[in-house]
Amino acid sequence: MTMDSLTKKTLDVSRSLTYTYYTHPPSRPENPTVLCIHGFPDEAAEWADLATTHLIPAGYGVIAVDCLGYAGTSKPLDPALYAFEHMTKDLAEILDNEKIQKVVSLGHDWGCSFAQRFYNYHPDRVLGLVMINVAYNAPGDKAFDLDAANEMSKKLFGYATQPYWYLFSSEDGYKLLDEHLESCFTVLHGPPESWLDTTCKYDGLKDYLIADKKQQTEPYATEEMMNAFITRFKRDGFAAPTCWYKAIVGGHQNFEAKKVKAMVVEVPSLYIGFDNDKVCRPELINMGIKNGFLPKLTNVKLEGGHWGLLANADKFGKTIVDWLKKEFDVSRADNSRL
Repeated sequence: MTMDSLTKKTLDVSRSLTYTYYTHPPSRPENPTVLCIHGFPDEAAEWADLATTHLIPAGYGVIAVDCLGYAGTSKPLDPALYAFEHMTKDLAEILDNEKIQKVVSLGHDWGCSFAQRFYNYHPDRVLGLVMINVAYNAPGDKAFDLDAANEMSKKLFGYATQPYWYLFSSEDGYKLLDEHLESCFTVLHGPPESWLDTTCKYDGLKDYLIADKKQQTEPYATEEMMNAFITRFKRDGFAAPTCWYKAIVGGHQNFEAKKVKAMVVEVPSLYIGFDNDKVCRPELINMGIKNGFLPKLTNVKLEGGHWGLLANADKFGKTIVDWLKKEFDVSRADNSRL
């Protein structure tokens, strides 16, 4: 599945960075456009199936962005440039370039955190919020503490969910990824249960890479997908993508609560969690519900691991289209959001 049916564009944003993105207009001007934001370590093409098999045939517009640090977009090595305050402004400029006032903000993994912050910083640009894997995390004013985050998840789930962050946020951790690309691909796209011995184990991922181990990948992770991954990172490297981790561990996302415009998600929202995701546990969405941040939430759990959106692509796509139709069908009497 490719992005050939979408138009590839580039834009130099106001802070002298270049973004590449892919776009397709809605079949009717009153239909919303879905802003699709990928996570680590993907690119806009992560959304090829969702866009071409589900969103576009159903009449919705699509903008799929190569995020900062990836593929056709600039790859700065200063973690401060990856602060959501700045990156969300970049997205707003892309929408301005497309003359689109409002979108449905959708993201997976880091792209999910990005999609959430796009609403928090620019609620006037968002019709709805779709969160994939990563539960809603309201902007805070406290420094992120990786040790504390791992201790908390250990208490909740019996194991730490973020030990791999120590490698990704270290000064030279990206070099180990660059040197063992096939190993990296197989650990990320292996059986979900295997994550307990790698990403969720202290030094587990590091040891796996140093030993250059390989394992059987899930059926969706084809040889073609792996070859494209290896080709991309031989060209681009992991130095820039790991800046997303360095930005939060290094304090560049601190004190957001004082700057955002909206904490409670007042627009319709959809959370899709996957039952076997060992890192982004679907139960965590209950915290946002309990704290009143998600008054218009539809909560869905599907089968799969961290890349359940690829492993369970048809059900995933249909879930999103069904929700869009329910919330934004302009034939309804209440279409004031559009």
